[in-house]
Amino acid sequence: MKEYWSDFILCEYQTRPDIDLSTVESVQQVRAVWTGDEWELHIVCKVEIDVAEFPGEKTVGVDLGINNFAALAYEDGHAALYPLNCLKQDDYYFSKQIARCDDSDSEQANRLNQKKSARRSHYFHTLSKHIVQRCVDEGVGTIVVGDLSGIREGDENDEIKDWGPHGNLDLHSWAFDRFTDLLEYKAEMEGITVEEVSERDTSKSCSCCGRKHDANRVERGLYVCDECDTVANADVNGAENIRQKVSPSPSQDRSNGWLAQPSTFLFDKETGAFAPQEHVTS
Repeated sequence: MKEYWSDFILCEYQTRPDIDLSTVESVQQVRAVWTGDEWELHIVCKVEIDVAEFPGEKTVGVDLGINNFAALAYEDGHAALYPLNCLKQDDYYFSKQIARCDDSDSEQANRLNQKKSARRSHYFHTLSKHIVQRCVDEGVGTIVVGDLSGIREGDENDEIKDWGPHGNLDLHSWAFDRFTDLLEYKAEMEGITVEEVSERDTSKSCSCCGRKHDANRVERGLYVCDECDTVANADVNGAENIRQKVSPSPSQDRSNGWLAQPSTFLFDKETGAFAPQEHVTS
């Protein structure tokens, strides 16, 4: 229908019952998108929203990672993990399907890439919404997120960190900046502030005594302090260090082992929502 990108398309459209475009003052972008069955208009616009009251004064630290996309450490002494399993499964599945296409630029390959992108977007939207809602329930007023903007760059010696072939692949497919943007605007709607802080040494330092030692991270998921004998999930320990950069006081209760035993929330592809992992008892 369009000979040039600058050409206009004249069309009639129908919105969903819950959408009223007559109140929108500033439309920023309109795209016509073919879904495979019908044309959709995707309209990006600015609207004013009512911001909720400040939910509380507590803080939570968020550590973003490769295996657990997000680890959360709450001020009042509990933690949560959000594994990245579902996105890794999608990456593996769609990579196999795209590899079977005759051409990586074919229509079939493009449809697969679009579907993969849509599923990732849904995951990030759902995750950010779930985290913000839990913060509202917990009375959290500040979310502290580790700043990963320089993670693809070199360290103080200009050396690029090597995460291994699979780690590097996952790292460069991250959308942590996009996730942080989603988290910020969803949190703002609930009156919650999002602050980004440096992640330097948060994975090496003990969140209980402050001891910094590389060998304390025994393996990818375990942190054991050789000074105070604290045992913690490594990602939760990092999240607690991130939280303390804004709220220096340690979490209130460290006697129940919450640093080592966080709750785990898994993404259910059938329902498109997060649910706590069921603990199997023998």
